[in-house]
Amino acid sequence: MTLLEYYPAISNAYPEYVTQQQMCAICGVCKSTVYQAEKRGEVLYEKIIVGHVHMHKIRLTDALAFKYKREYGYRDDDEYIPYLRRFYERRLKACPDVLSALDVSEITGFEADSVQRWVGKGYLKAFIKGRGRGFRIPKEVLTEFLVSPAYNSIQDKSEKQIATLKEFAAWYAARIGGMKL
Repeated sequence: MTLLEYYPAISNAYPEYVTQQQMCAICGVCKSTVYQAEKRGEVLYEKIIVGHVHMHKIRLTDALAFKYKREYGYRDDDEYIPYLRRFYERRLKACPDVLSALDVSEITGFEADSVQRWVGKGYLKAFIKGRGRGFRIPKEVLTEFLVSPAYNSIQDKSEKQIATLKEFAAWYAARIGGMKL
């Protein structure tokens, strides 16, 4: 799944290149945050000068990548994240491509109310199945949520979450030779 597919409303609303102001609206940040991200090299841009007006031309996919990293808190030095993603992909292989809140509840060990709260807060992306018929969560989106800091920083972990993280730590240690948690 590409970022353009992950954020379809945004990708349909904006052109291939956006301005700093548009990136602010997309990411929900102020202009100085975008400027600092450009300065640090997190967001690439091209400076356009038209008369006395200076603009920054930012590729939409770069803006979406910045938004995604802010939402899920990924850092480039999180070396175990690709392994955690692969671990969950293998675990969820037998699951259907689209899951209900009850399915996610069974996978995570949390109540369906918690799953609905995650969706409501925007931590877990979902789509409405139909009038009064609940929502559905794509398996790829669930995988991204399971590796995100939003999920892994939950204070009151479920027994299933604890058991899964222990299983991952053993799996990771067997392949890599240790894990820093």
